[in-house]
Amino acid sequence: MKASTWVFIDEAPVAAPAGLTTKLTGRAGDTVVPEETIFGIVSRHHVLTGHPTSGDTLIALLNRRTVSLGTAFPSGLHRIFAQLLLPVSSIEELIESHTILPCFRPFMNTDHYNRLADAMAKGAACNTKIALGLLASRVGAEDVLRYCPTCAQVDIETIGVATWYRAHQFPGVLVCPYHGVPLIAIRCLAQRCKRHQLFLPATAAKWEGQQTAAQFSEQARGQLLRVARLCTQLFALHHLRNDPLDWRRHYLAQLADRGLATARLRVRQQALRHELLDFWSAIQSIPPFTGVLARCEGDDSWLTSLYRRPRATHHPLLHVLLIGFLAESIESFLWTGVQSPSITATVSGRSLSDTECRITALAAQDRTMRQIGKELGLSVNAVLIKAEKLGIGFTRRTKKVDAAARCRVRHALAAGDAILHIVKTTGLSASTVNRILGADAGLQKQRAASVKKQRQRQARDNLRTAAAAMPSAGFKALQAALGADFTWLYRHDLAWLREHLPVVCRPAVASSPVDWGARDRAMVKRLEQAVAEILNPSTRPVRVTINEIGRRTGNASWLDKHISKMPMTRVLLSQAIEATSAFQARRHTWWEDYNNPTALIANTRYHT
Repeated sequence: MKASTWVFIDEAPVAAPAGLTTKLTGRAGDTVVPEETIFGIVSRHHVLTGHPTSGDTLIALLNRRTVSLGTAFPSGLHRIFAQLLLPVSSIEELIESHTILPCFRPFMNTDHYNRLADAMAKGAACNTKIALGLLASRVGAEDVLRYCPTCAQVDIETIGVATWYRAHQFPGVLVCPYHGVPLIAIRCLAQRCKRHQLFLPATAAKWEGQQTAAQFSEQARGQLLRVARLCTQLFALHHLRNDPLDWRRHYLAQLADRGLATARLRVRQQALRHELLDFWSAIQSIPPFTGVLARCEGDDSWLTSLYRRPRATHHPLLHVLLIGFLAESIESFLWTGVQSPSITATVSGRSLSDTECRITALAAQDRTMRQIGKELGLSVNAVLIKAEKLGIGFTRRTKKVDAAARCRVRHALAAGDAILHIVKTTGLSASTVNRILGADAGLQKQRAASVKKQRQRQARDNLRTAAAAMPSAGFKALQAALGADFTWLYRHDLAWLREHLPVVCRPAVASSPVDWGARDRAMVKRLEQAVAEILNPSTRPVRVTINEIGRRTGNASWLDKHISKMPMTRVLLSQAIEATSAFQARRHTWWEDYNNPTALIANTRYHT
């Protein structure tokens, strides 16, 4: 079955956009050139104004000198729009025609896209890359400026100077979609250089030196041209309804066309991965395709999530890789205009999937849930959930439980008995017991309280038993012995645990490697010698102090900081310290003896 016979877009058919193989050129004196980036517009304005520095132009436009205008998602568009008097009707038209944001719209939620466009229009686009998920993607978010040398030559002939075009700035576009020429990359912004500068390709080429375009093989160049043209064609999809389910339907239709999906639209994943990687093998070693294609083979493959029911937004380049594998262009992929038999009904304004339609048809034939699940390959619960969304009622087999048995089950559940124990004593199934419990919120609270009390009693009893068996055990020993019981008490009954932990007094164990006893005995002898030297009557009087004794013994720190560790030294030191009055009396006596003629001979050394 061909995809063209059954895929459709659920709205009035629109004309397919023309393939963007020819670039519109500007004329000399144009303020805005078709497909030119905002950065290119402002940079050309800077050249025309003749300002000596970029800061002067930025002050005139944005009232700030040091501001990074941005290339992919520029800020300050409201000021630029008002100051430059651009020939566009609104800021929204400026965003649609001169930024790469429209490439993301076909694959995004409409409200999310509108919020990002509104933020750019109001000049607060600094978080756009984060909001789009570019920083976390394998594609990357570097500000690498690219230009086509052929486009630059055409610009010089038409408008007088080469400028920047948005089709060249989209991630993954490495060749010009209009000329097929490899692009020249300028990495000064990615290297955090020239961030506050306004410049055109000619100026950037002087900064970077002799830049040459990357060399690709013929096959790689052809595949890169396909990627570039597909990315450029995304700009023309502004009339397309951005519904992720539509993309999923088209993918499944094309995969079924290629024999990569069954008649029930079950995708042959291994075959798809193998064929897609083989198709793009020529560019598999070229960044950013290296990291992107490497993630096709893992369990977290982005490829499988594209054709499944959408739960997240993916980078447009990922869609381009799958579309390029399935079709030559966006228009040949999308515009078929024939209704699909897999979507034949709607509920609450939304289209039904093939599975939902089949469930509805089988339910109309009075099939049971189990029969429908067996035929569709689904579980009974899956059928129930889908039927509930569709508003289809199924009669369930009643579970008759005797009133007395139900009362016993409720009593056992409220008492906190284990489910397995209740099953063994009542003869009912575990699902029946759980259903009785789940139907009564009050019973659930009673059971939770009873289970907590039982757990608390068990943990407390185990702690008392362990503490009695190990009276000298401390916190760590009890924790290791009890394990989960100790942890439960610590988390849920900490006050009781602290109150009932045994108090263990352990003697302090000296951990110092120094033998202070030996030092004390040695210090006593040295202290006695020092005191005797100080009190020698034949020498000039010096007061006996701790500092003087420390200088003479050579261990002043012992007497100051470690005196408490040397008890004999402490006692002797307290006795040896001389009071001020005693020192004055001793000095007076020495002076009298020194002036005595008899003593003068004995003290002749003091006259020299």
